[in-house]
Amino acid sequence: MFSVMGVKIFWMFFITLAFLFQPSPAADDDDHGSVLAANLHSYTEHLADHKVFLHLDKSGYQTGQTIWFRAYLVDAVSHRPAAGMNNIFVELLGTDGKPMAIRLLLARDGVAKGDIRLSRNLPEGNYVLRAYSAWMRNSGEDNFFTSNLYISNPSWENMIPRIDIFRNRIFNWRLGRQESSYDVAFFPEGGNLVAGTVNRVAFRAFDGLGRGHDAKGEITDGSGNVVAVLETGVQGIGVFNLEPVAGGEYRARVSVNGDRADTYELPQLLEEGYVLRADQDEKRIRLQVFANVTAQNPLYSQELIVVGHTRGKPRYAGSHLLSEGSFEVELDRELFPSGIAHFTIFTADHIPVAERLLFVDRGDALHIAPEVGISSDGDDRFMEMSLAVTDKNGHPVEGEFSLSAVSGRSGTNGRQAGIVPYLLFSSDLEGMNGDPLVYLEQADDRADVADMLLMTYGWRRFNWDDVAAGVLPEIRYSGDPGITVAGRLRDPSKDEVISNYPVRLRIRSGHDSLYEAVTDRNGYFLFSGLFYKGEVAAELSSRRLPGNYPPEFELTLQSAGKFEYQLGVNTRRHEVVARGDNWSRDRSAGRSPYARAPVRRTAPRVYGTPDQTIYIDYETFTERTLFEVLRNRASGLYFDGNQIIIRGPSSIQGSNEARFMLDGAFVHRDAFLSMYPREVERVEIFRGTSAAIFGVRGGTGVILAYTRRPGYSGLEDVMELSMLGYHEAREFYSDRITLPGVRSGDDVEATVYWEPEIVTGEKGRAGLRLPFSEGADRLTFTIQGIGRNGLPGYSTFTLDIE
Repeated sequence: MFSVMGVKIFWMFFITLAFLFQPSPAADDDDHGSVLAANLHSYTEHLADHKVFLHLDKSGYQTGQTIWFRAYLVDAVSHRPAAGMNNIFVELLGTDGKPMAIRLLLARDGVAKGDIRLSRNLPEGNYVLRAYSAWMRNSGEDNFFTSNLYISNPSWENMIPRIDIFRNRIFNWRLGRQESSYDVAFFPEGGNLVAGTVNRVAFRAFDGLGRGHDAKGEITDGSGNVVAVLETGVQGIGVFNLEPVAGGEYRARVSVNGDRADTYELPQLLEEGYVLRADQDEKRIRLQVFANVTAQNPLYSQELIVVGHTRGKPRYAGSHLLSEGSFEVELDRELFPSGIAHFTIFTADHIPVAERLLFVDRGDALHIAPEVGISSDGDDRFMEMSLAVTDKNGHPVEGEFSLSAVSGRSGTNGRQAGIVPYLLFSSDLEGMNGDPLVYLEQADDRADVADMLLMTYGWRRFNWDDVAAGVLPEIRYSGDPGITVAGRLRDPSKDEVISNYPVRLRIRSGHDSLYEAVTDRNGYFLFSGLFYKGEVAAELSSRRLPGNYPPEFELTLQSAGKFEYQLGVNTRRHEVVARGDNWSRDRSAGRSPYARAPVRRTAPRVYGTPDQTIYIDYETFTERTLFEVLRNRASGLYFDGNQIIIRGPSSIQGSNEARFMLDGAFVHRDAFLSMYPREVERVEIFRGTSAAIFGVRGGTGVILAYTRRPGYSGLEDVMELSMLGYHEAREFYSDRITLPGVRSGDDVEATVYWEPEIVTGEKGRAGLRLPFSEGADRLTFTIQGIGRNGLPGYSTFTLDIE
């Protein structure tokens, strides 16, 4: 027997978060507001950004396990699944910024699945799982999805390189310093602390990792009088009112965690400025604007413009005249979809002077209702699960969902934020550190906490200065599906780009496909729309330049590349700081599998750097023998009849002529010098100390020739590279699952079920048959996904098996 315990449907939680606004007819639209709204609409439409969310099978991992994930790619405005095919990159990145795994997924209609097997030589420590579409690179890395993980490796102490021990100790030292350093920051509502009016000020007490702490204190004026009392609520956030006087000096004395109080400066006090205050009830949003700006102030404006948008789509724009230094706007919250609404106040000259973020929750996150039963087929038992997905009105919803079930102590390594708070909340906030539910779940009045939280964060998806000026974002990256190989061709002899020059791409690995392109006027080449699976061996080639110089390839990465790890609320100390008792050297330990650089394939160079290299142009050479090549092109040689002398007039062998080698073997001078140049790729001349590598036989210098190699015609220079193809997701083990010894009290978290492709039809229902788990007495299920209507859903529940 079994019973469903503790069902938590997070859509119900978000319904209670109603504290927002909606625009209403309380303001008259005019041309000024229309221009700003039109510019914002153009900006958003031009960028056409995405959001990515990864549903992971669990929150903590160990080497030898697999990270199973489902990727959801949605339109950044509507949250509807991205139509068609799109590339998604998923990267596992270490604290040193090196990628330890990269997966290229081909998303179809907004969904894709994948997995990352964690190898036994993966270093134990903190990692970031980063995901983004190819198009999202246009809006910058701040908008990428990231999830912090700690991956343990029981064997790491017995293979850790010495340098990593040093790095781990430095990392832990830095982490400790950040954990013990406290700060208090103040955020006036609307952005300005203005004299002569009541200012609502939010504040946060936090450590260097961004974790909130309890704090108490007071605000004093220049005479030492207490004018406000401070006390934090949930996660180190609080709010107070302050009515400063012009010319006044104000300071905060705050004690964090009961320690000695320190003095903190408040934001600069403006004698003139604008204050924006926002309040709401269940139906309406009220915006109040106060101003004490005189006509001599450059920011003076009797007419002010209010623009409100959600995720870059304008929802309200109107202009208002100040009456006795203030005005008020009431807005119907039904005009704004669920998510963060952004209100900005502008002067008539389109200069932003105040802004406010509010969270609108219309209670429309999807309701996911599971029903569980047991069936038998002979000796096999199965868990039968049916899902019903509906909207807030009970109507069925079509969509894509994924399910994970873990046994053991679920969440011992932290937890992953769900798709609902990510899409509606943290994905649009600048510097959001950690899971927003950590703040909101602990609050008695969730609306007030969300309000205070948003007063301490800023909008991150565009800059109003660009929008007001009508400047559209630069589009540098294509969102077209397919693998791309791109780069630039340069002439190293002249340090110039090579335009209008042919480049070839040959796909090996059993495909043997050939593609051709020509560089543009800036030397760039591009091969796109390629569809190959797995890691693919490839070759780039181009003709030799005049003088037989090889062109130089500068490759452009498909993925975002550079990554800098930031310490944060989910960062843990690195546990391995010394070698274990059974330590042995493992040269592959901790190495990134992507550290291999592209290799240029030419005739091998094994004797170091020569004093001179003569490239023989396959098409333009005029000499008939190598002797003529040396006589016409070599420098520092002395020709005594038919002898070629590099060094002085004496030698212990009685001869002072140079020695000759062909492809690494010494040959007779006559055979060498009579060679036809068409057979030779290059000639290298070693003299003096450079010839010491040849020993006694190099005493008079060495002239070395390389013949043209098989597969290397002399017409082309070839670069070998490994190309990242599309990831082929493995199937999760779906036969009978037996986990002997795994109980709810064990300090282990194992993925028992993973189903990444659940599709609900017109009736909003889906059914699953899962092999019965014979070793777990409690399972924690997580189901989440996105409807075709753009609404996210999340549900989690525990199942006790008796």
